[in-house]
Amino acid sequence: MKKMREKKKTIIQRILIIVAMMAVVGACVYMYLHFGKSVIELIKDTDRFKSWIDGFGIWGIVVFVAIRVVQTVFKFIPTEPIEIGAGLVWGWFGGFLLCLLGNIIGSVIILFMTQRIGTRILRIFRLENKLQSMRFLQDREKRNRLLFIFYLVPGTPKDTMTYFVGLTDVNWIEFLIISSIARIPAIVSSTICGAYLGANNFKVAAIVFIVTALLSIPGATLYKKISARYIQNHPQAEPGPEPET
Repeated sequence: MKKMREKKKTIIQRILIIVAMMAVVGACVYMYLHFGKSVIELIKDTDRFKSWIDGFGIWGIVVFVAIRVVQTVFKFIPTEPIEIGAGLVWGWFGGFLLCLLGNIIGSVIILFMTQRIGTRILRIFRLENKLQSMRFLQDREKRNRLLFIFYLVPGTPKDTMTYFVGLTDVNWIEFLIISSIARIPAIVSSTICGAYLGANNFKVAAIVFIVTALLSIPGATLYKKISARYIQNHPQAEPGPEPET
């Protein structure tokens, strides 16, 4: 009788988790349709975006970082337009610092949520042993090296991977340092593009954008190959998240 009650409780918990996850996905889609598109259109209109940020005065920095944090956690706004907008308003270096700050804060929130909630979900679905069986997660040096490459290569789903990382025993400070350093080239390229747009140098901005886009293609391809090879060598492992577009 006790086992039956526990089994029933587990089934109810699993159903509630699935419903909650569907609700979160639905909320993200809703936010994108009702707010995300508006934000993207605002950022694309360079003069309007700059005027909008300037309207907040010194608080414009806080507003932008908050947008970056929300984008990192919920992913309903594409990354590149925000980084380009930052470069437009604050220059490539100022925009880079604000984007990186938003990334770090967002990553901390993701790590906190996944370690407090994600591990419980794994236990309910009995997946914690499957996660622990992945050998590369047990080797600290190999794990850090792979994470650095993952966050460095353009086109990989970086913020999605942070949710996965939060389910491991990775050291937060160590991970934030590794991922932040690896993110620098991608963020800088976007903020440089924004800075040149702000200076009406559309030719250089277009070149930077095209080069970054071209680099993301082999990056995404490399990620897919590595992921496929790992799954082939470790049949018990689940496929990784799809590359960002």
